[in-house]
Amino acid sequence: MSDTASNTGGKIDWLASYPKSGNTWMRLLLANYFNEKDEPHDINKPGVTNGIASSRWRFDELLGIPSSDLTEDEIAELRPFMSEIAAEQGATRQWMKVHDAQMRLPGGQWLFPASASGCAIYLIRNPLDVAVSRAFHDGHGDMDKAVAMVCGEVTSISGPGKSQLRQFMGDWSYHVASWVDQAEIPVLVIRYEDMLEDAARELTRVLNFARPDDAIDPARLAAAVANTSFDKLQSAEAQSGFRERTTRQERFFRSGKAGDWRNHLTAAQVGRIAETHAELMQRFGFNMG
Repeated sequence: MSDTASNTGGKIDWLASYPKSGNTWMRLLLANYFNEKDEPHDINKPGVTNGIASSRWRFDELLGIPSSDLTEDEIAELRPFMSEIAAEQGATRQWMKVHDAQMRLPGGQWLFPASASGCAIYLIRNPLDVAVSRAFHDGHGDMDKAVAMVCGEVTSISGPGKSQLRQFMGDWSYHVASWVDQAEIPVLVIRYEDMLEDAARELTRVLNFARPDDAIDPARLAAAVANTSFDKLQSAEAQSGFRERTTRQERFFRSGKAGDWRNHLTAAQVGRIAETHAELMQRFGFNMG
């Protein structure tokens, strides 16, 4: 995988990830970088990011069909058209969050078609830490339950009665491979752990990949990193709340550290994740050292 994108011609650049892998942080980095004001970007406003691909209201609006009248399979078959319409209506390139796995639908089309896509940024994080973060995100703190989700082949989120359409993810390895090993859309992999080590470097990689013709502004880059430090995000959430925090969560920006799994997972839980995802954990440098 190259750090230079060969754009497919579409207008949507996907910010894809298994949940709790750094997608929100990357979106806020981009929102602050492209912010035209001097003050930090409001964490409760989308900025340059265009919401999430599974938005139910956007589906209803773009297709003119109430999703509540359709089955989940019917919705899935229509979602590629939703992306194509959104790309056609957009005046400029747009970023959009995705938690779905990338897959071929029964009709043969890709869920996220190349015709609508510019490139994909795939945010990846050690699945051991993903499980812990997920347990707190869901408000139950049950590590067995969270580990089962990360290792569950049929895992999906949202769906009927929710503000987001059903998003099939599969287990962690399935989700990762669905994006990083597909050849339809140019993809750049960004590790959450590398963002923690040097957020400016990783944001630079994203900008160079997705916007290779645009010169990077060092001052804006530095401001974006400074404005999205974890303590500042925690402070902003404490002051004004965060629209993505669920009612089950004590707070959205909880820890933000690498290796927090050591404080929460048992040896058996670690072993299950390591055995299930050994190949891709090794491939992307996630070890238990």
